[in-house]
Amino acid sequence: MERPILLDFPAEMAGERILVRPWLDQDAQPMFEAIRESAEHIGRWMPWPDRHRTVDDTLEYIRHTQADLPRREAFGMGIFDRETGELLGGIGLHPRQWAIPSLEIGYWIREPKEGKGYVTEAVTLLTRFSFGRLGANRVFIRCDRRNTRSCAIPERLGFVNEGTLRNVERDSAGDLADIVIWAMTPEDFSRAEKTWT
Repeated sequence: MERPILLDFPAEMAGERILVRPWLDQDAQPMFEAIRESAEHIGRWMPWPDRHRTVDDTLEYIRHTQADLPRREAFGMGIFDRETGELLGGIGLHPRQWAIPSLEIGYWIREPKEGKGYVTEAVTLLTRFSFGRLGANRVFIRCDRRNTRSCAIPERLGFVNEGTLRNVERDSAGDLADIVIWAMTPEDFSRAEKTWT
């Protein structure tokens, strides 16, 4: 991928129950509320909820994601209920090496919406987009080993468990964390997609 800046990126991706789209300024208030509502829940695995102390903090984050998008440096998006428009969580597609291309998917969900399959649906959309439109040769997901719900998503979708990096990061409490790497190649995708409903 010599000039990723020329890639087209859709205004939204629609699933059966969700819409995934880039963050807009007007998402700042609902995003802030979702993060504050679930700060303890999300903060067990990720350090960034503490960076959202005010709506302006969240708007600043959103504007950073907006700046990354046209340069194709990162694709930060919200996950929304397709019928009601309610913000359910967030998902990101992060190019790690355009020369391969290799992309990482990361996600979060507000606590009351956990366990309903919304993140699985969003990851499915981004995985299809990565292989189908971006020509990915590798898509991967990293999860804290203790976060069994997060790890269940790539496992359910047919990503391959490539191993665990021990003591590779510190969690939000400052404790050492083991990170599981789940990845998919085009061959894996061809096999896995046939099992997706």
